[in-house]
Amino acid sequence: MKLISATVRSYRVHREVTVDFDPGRTLIGGPNESGKSTLIEAVHRALFLKAQVTGEPQRSMVSRTYPGHPEVELEFEVQGVRYHLL
Repeated sequence: MKLISATVRSYRVHREVTVDFDPGRTLIGGPNESGKSTLIEAVHRALFLKAQVTGEPQRSMVSRTYPGHPEVELEFEVQGVRYHLL
């Protein structure tokens, strides 16, 4: 699987952020508490948790700063076929 892009909306510290992954290498950098780990967590949860989450896992995703439900949008490729996941 090759990640192409990830967009995170209303997810903890992120109002809306999009990362386009380079085919060779992507580095995510920034100051402490800027949301680097949160972005990676959001991608992980989108790929490996069930779509409808309740309880503590869902509450931990909600932004206390930005309104709306947490949302993760991924575009990826597997064996030459492109997928879009929301």
